Amino acid sequence: MPDRGGRMFLAFLLIFLGLFFSAVTYFPGLISAEQWWPAFILVPGAAMVAVAVVGGLSRNHALAAMAIPGCIITTVGLILLYGNMTGHWEIWAYAWTLIPASVGLGLVFSSGFGVGDEGSARAGRWLLVGGAAGFLVFGAFFEGLVFGGFVSRWWPVALILLGAFVLLNERRAR
Repeated sequence: MPDRGGRMFLAFLLIFLGLFFSAVTYFPGLISAEQWWPAFILVPGAAMVAVAVVGGLSRNHALAAMAIPGCIITTVGLILLYGNMTGHWEIWAYAWTLIPASVGLGLVFSSGFGVGDEGSARAGRWLLVGGAAGFLVFGAFFEGLVFGGFVSRWWPVALILLGAFVLLNERRAR
């Protein structure tokens, strides 16, 4: 049985690598050489997710469990691809929250194929929603305030005001 999983992973990996290199070869303007290195992370992750789908549809729990590492690796590959294509590497300040969300997605996905129980599906939903919410909240904070210039310009003043507030509270407490 584990032999079958390895062969399926290899088959999907070869298919996805063939598709990727076909796109690079036949559409050279689509992906430049400097931008395609995240595919070495993205392609194996996508192959793991594909194996998990096939394993889940065929009721093979060992293969369906590959959804969890597949989702994690695919998410990291997508974040790296975005950063590499846009040059906006600052996204890692809050994009890390997508990694726990991808664990949750993998848990929900694999539980749907019967790998886990309702408890793991519930934990997966919490991780997925919490990670997505963290991405939105931290993204709004960092993109709107820190990277936008407001906080980076005014944070020393905020520290002074916070210190004055603490001093006034200490004086009032006496």
